[in-house]
Amino acid sequence: MKRFTQLSHFIFLILLLTSCGGDEADIANAIDEANFLLTDRQCAQARQVLNDVGYQASNARYIAAYATTYACEANYSTVTFFGSDISKVASTGNGFFGSLATFTTSDDMTSPTDTDYVNLKSAIETILYAGNQTNSSSANRATVFSTSELNNLNAQALYMVLVNLGRWLYLYGNANANGIKGSGTNPSSNTCIYTYPAGNLDAIDALDDGNTGSCTDVANLGSNFMMTGDAVEEKARLCQGIVLFNNFIDLVVNVTFTSANSGELSNLGTTFNSLCQDVTQFADDLCSLRDQTGCEAQSITDLEIFSAWLFESYFL
Repeated sequence: MKRFTQLSHFIFLILLLTSCGGDEADIANAIDEANFLLTDRQCAQARQVLNDVGYQASNARYIAAYATTYACEANYSTVTFFGSDISKVASTGNGFFGSLATFTTSDDMTSPTDTDYVNLKSAIETILYAGNQTNSSSANRATVFSTSELNNLNAQALYMVLVNLGRWLYLYGNANANGIKGSGTNPSSNTCIYTYPAGNLDAIDALDDGNTGSCTDVANLGSNFMMTGDAVEEKARLCQGIVLFNNFIDLVVNVTFTSANSGELSNLGTTFNSLCQDVTQFADDLCSLRDQTGCEAQSITDLEIFSAWLFESYFL
C-alpha cells in the first residue's frame, strides 16, 4: 500500500510538471495536488502546496481546499457528518442544541483550546471571510463568488459550523451521551453553561421561566471552562457560541439543498431565525453578531441575557 501511494504521488507530480505553465495553471495544479494530498490525510503538506502559490482569497476552489486542510487537522469528516450525524439533527426548537451535542466528535472537545475545535474554527473562518471580507455574511460573500460557488462554500461552512457548535455545547453545557445539559461527567459538573449574576434580572427571568432544563436558578453554576474569573476570557468564550449560532442562521437560510441528505436542515433556518428574533425582546438585537470582535464589543449584560434566553432555554 505504501509503495502504491508513493507511485501515485510520483505519477501525479509528473503530470503537474508536464502541464502547461502560467499563474492560473499553477494555481489550478496546486489545488489539484492539495486535494490529492488530502485524500491521504496529508493536511499540513496540502496547505503548504496552496501557500506556495500565494493565498487566493477570491478563488472558490482554492478556498474550499484551504478550509479542508484545517478541517483535516480537526478530526472533521464530511463522510462522518452525512453518514452518522445529520440524521441526529432535531428540527424542533428544544431538541436542536442537544442533538448537536450527540454528534460523533462532540466529545472530542475537552478544553477551550482543544486543537480539534481550534482547527475547525480556522477552517470555518477561511470560508466566512473569503474574498478578503472583514465581516461575515452570505451577502458579503455574494459580491465575490458566483451563485453556485457561494452555495458550495456556504454548505461546506454550514456543516462544519454544526459540528463545532456541537463541540461547544457539549463542553460548556456538560452534556451526556444523549445530549442532555448538565448530565455529563466532565470535571466541571455544571448544570448551566454560564453563571448568571443575580443582578442581571432579565437573564434570571429566563431561568425562572421553567424552560431551561437543569439550569433553574441563580445558584446553578456555569462551566468551569467558561467561568475562569477573567472577564475578558469569559466574554470571548461565550461569544464563540453566539457567533457560531448566528453564522449557522445566516448560512442555513442561504443554502439551496439539492440532496435528500440535507435531512432536517432545510427546516431549521425559519425556526431558529424566529427564535433568535424572539430573544431580542429581552436584549438588544444580537442575531446579526457573526464576528468574534463585534460580539466581544457588546455589553456582557446583553450577552448574558441572550445566552440565558437562547442557549439555556433551548438546550435542555
